Order: sequence, then C-alpha cells, then structure tokens
Amino acid sequence: MKIAIFGGSFDPVHAEHINMVKAAIDSLGVNKTIIVPAFVAPHKQGRAHADPQDRLNMVRLAFEGIRNCEVSAFELNAGGTSYTYITLGYFRKKYPDAQLFFLVGADMLKDFYTWKEPETILSLCDLVVCNREGEKVNFALEQLKFFSTFHKKFKVIEYTGRDISSTKARVLCAFGEDLRPYLPDCVIEYIEANQLYRIDGVKGALKYLKPARAKHTLRVALTAAPFSAKYKLAENDVIRAAAFHDVAKNMDLNDSELSGFVPPEDVPSQVLHQYTGAYVAEHTFGVSQEDVLDAIRYHTSGRPNMSDLEKLIFLSDMLEPGRDFPGIKKLRKLFDTDLNDCMRLALKLTIKHLKRSKGKIYPLTFAAYEYYKELTDRRKT
Repeated sequence: MKIAIFGGSFDPVHAEHINMVKAAIDSLGVNKTIIVPAFVAPHKQGRAHADPQDRLNMVRLAFEGIRNCEVSAFELNAGGTSYTYITLGYFRKKYPDAQLFFLVGADMLKDFYTWKEPETILSLCDLVVCNREGEKVNFALEQLKFFSTFHKKFKVIEYTGRDISSTKARVLCAFGEDLRPYLPDCVIEYIEANQLYRIDGVKGALKYLKPARAKHTLRVALTAAPFSAKYKLAENDVIRAAAFHDVAKNMDLNDSELSGFVPPEDVPSQVLHQYTGAYVAEHTFGVSQEDVLDAIRYHTSGRPNMSDLEKLIFLSDMLEPGRDFPGIKKLRKLFDTDLNDCMRLALKLTIKHLKRSKGKIYPLTFAAYEYYKELTDRRKT
C-alpha cells in the first residue's frame, strides 16, 4: 500500500495545494493521500491566522471529492508545535506495512536540513518534492547535496505549480481582491461567511486612492508580507502599514480628514504625504500601534534607526514589482538578504536621483543615509 502524507498550515488552503496532491496521486500511484493541517508549523512564527477548526474545515471542503483522499486532525488535536517526525511516526504505527511518501514544495526542500530529526523523517518515508513557479531550483545539484548529507535521494514530481501562496491569499483577502484564481470556490465561500483574514480599515483606506495608486499599494503589501515571519513581525501590522502608507497621497491640507493636522516645518511636497498618511491612519481609522504609524510616517524619507517594520515598508514601497530604475536589481538582491545594506543603497540612490533632478532633499533623508552608511561600515570593519 502506498500512502502520501501532505502537511502544512493551510492558512488558507489554496488551489496549488490541491493540484499538488492530484499530481502526487497520478505520479506516485498512491492508494491513499492524507492531508494533515499543522497546529503550529515549526517554520512559522506564532499562531496561525485562522483558528484550527476553521483551517480544518477549509481543508475538508477543499479535498472533498478527491479520490482516496482523507483529512487528519492528528496535529491539531496534539496541539503545540507540529513536528513532521512525530506525525510520520504516528502514521508508521498506524500503517506498518505501507510505503509512506511525504510531500513538500521546492521551497521547503531548501529548509529541510534545518528540520527537527531529518534523518528520522527519511527513515520513515520517501521525501517527494513538487516544484513551484518562480522557484529556481537546480534539482540535479540539490540531489547531490541531499545524498551527500542523508545518503538517500528525494523524489521529484514532474509538475510545476503556479506561484500561489497562503500569504498572498491572505493579503488579497484583506484588500478585498478576487480570490477565485487562487482558492477553490468552497473555501472562498467559507472565508466570506466567517469573515476570515479581514484587517480593520484596509478596505476603507483604499477608497481614498486612485486606481493606479491602489494597485501600487496592493503590490507593496504583497512584497512586504512574505517577510513578516523572517523579521518576527505581525503580518497584520505589515499589511496594515502597507495599506495606509499612501492613504493621504491625493489629499489636500484643507480636507476634513486633516483637520487639526500641523505639518512639520520645511517638508518637501513629495514627502508631506507620509505625515498626513500617519495622521489619517490614526485619527480617521483608529490605528494605534506606534510602530505601524511610524512605518507610514517615514516611508518616503526614512530616518535613522528605523524599526524592521519601518525598513520593510520603506523598501517594499521602493522595490515592488511595478518599480523600475537603475540599480533596482541589486537592491532587490540586498532586500532578500540584509535590510540595513539595502537601506544604505536605497537612500544613496534616492539622494542621487534628487540631486540629478534638482529636487529638494529632506534633511531627514540625509541623516538616514549617514546613519546606515556608518552602521554598515562599522559592521564590516
């Protein structure tokens, strides 16, 4: 008997989760596929965004009707951090004579070496990898590395999934975007009925934006949100800061939303909207988290000693996929590896652009550049 096991947060379950299982059924010839939602996945920071029961319900809806497929609540019932070696041990005892396969995406293959008890996992199952659009994986090279470490090969499913993630689905949901290209209809209906993944104020903020600016704002959120776990930031705060960063871009100082706002002295016109945006977020929409407000307040100028959230929004605004300017490729590489180095170069390019275009340079931007130049120079000595 061949059994494929597929674990994950499924927060929410999306179309490529389903397609991956279908590809595994066809490729491996399995007799049974078991979907196992995690209580808390080890590679995630903190609790899931949807409650365990909601995630379990969505997974059951999504995989209903797929042949020889069942959903297990083993990890949800166990609680705590969900470790794969424990889950596989449970199913090995339940199916002692079965050949077990454990399905992962190509992104998880890169992290497998850091998993808890990887040797135990491989003693209990065959690891099966499914590629994903946008993931540049040299499987021949990875196979050599894998074998030299574990003396065992992984299997590859000849299927490349679309570039869809649960993080992307959560951002789109918060912005009120159409989820039909990414999630099955039954899951969309469940999310809407239970008002999952909503973030107060986000949809309201978008009403103040022109269509092109709203699309830019969504791209900023989609750029920033995947880094939430890496920097141990609350994803909702990241999305909220991105959603509000340009909320006052098209406002006039005489607008009612800015009643009581006092602009700082000597602020260039292209910078003013960061201050008015923070004011509107706080006074019109009730945003109270100071870190979120500061991320909005300094997303154009920068400042010395920014928080990770501030840096993330500043850089996501500058590097979202709709942007294109000399040096952006290098910036995007730094963005993936080191926020401080990226801030230094981003501020340097900003100042260079303003000088060339004879634009007014805000002193706070100079101060930010000097801070990150000194910080990165000191670190390298």
